[in-house]
Amino acid sequence: MKPKLLASLFVLLATLPLYAAERSLEVSKTQSTIDIVVKATVDSFTGHLAEYKPVVVVDTTTGKVITASFAFRFADVKTGKDDRDKQMLTWAEEPKFPEGLFTLTEIQPDTPAGRHLVKGTLKLHGVEHVLEFPVSIATNQQLFSFDGEAVLDTRDFGLPIIRKFGLLKVDPLVKVRFHLQAAVPAT
Repeated sequence: MKPKLLASLFVLLATLPLYAAERSLEVSKTQSTIDIVVKATVDSFTGHLAEYKPVVVVDTTTGKVITASFAFRFADVKTGKDDRDKQMLTWAEEPKFPEGLFTLTEIQPDTPAGRHLVKGTLKLHGVEHVLEFPVSIATNQQLFSFDGEAVLDTRDFGLPIIRKFGLLKVDPLVKVRFHLQAAVPAT
C-alpha cells in the first residue's frame, strides 16, 4: 500500500507545475477599451462598452493563451445619445436577448507580421456564428496586451438592417475594436 501511495503522491507533485503555470489574467478595465464602430448614411457613431466579463487563461511560462471568453450585456453599450441607445436595445430585442458571449476556440501561431489569427464562436441575439480575426498579443509573461479588430455582419445573427425614410440606412457590417490590458495576479 505504501509504494502505491508514494507513487500517487509523486505523480501528483510532478504534475503540479503544469497546473501552476495556468493562470487567469486580471483585465484592467481602466486601461482597456472596447469600441463598436457603426457606419450609417447619416450620423455614424462609435459605441463604447465599459462593462464586460473577460476570462483569459494563459500559460505563464510560455505566455500562450489557453482559453478565453468575453461576456457582455447590450444595455452596457453606450453611444453618447440616450435615444439612440434605446433604439439599439429595441432593434437587438434586448429584453429577450440581453447578453452576448464570445468563446475562443483556436489561436493560430504568430504570422510573419507578428499577429495571431483567432477563431471563436460569438453568440448574439440567440444565434451562434464563427468569427475569425487577427489579434496582436504582446507580453513579458506578467503583463499582457491584446489588440484586435473584428468585423461582424449583424445579419448573420438574425438582426434586420435598420432603414429610415427609405433613404437612410445603417450598415449591417459592424467593426469591433478592442485593446485589453491584463496582468498575472500576484500570488
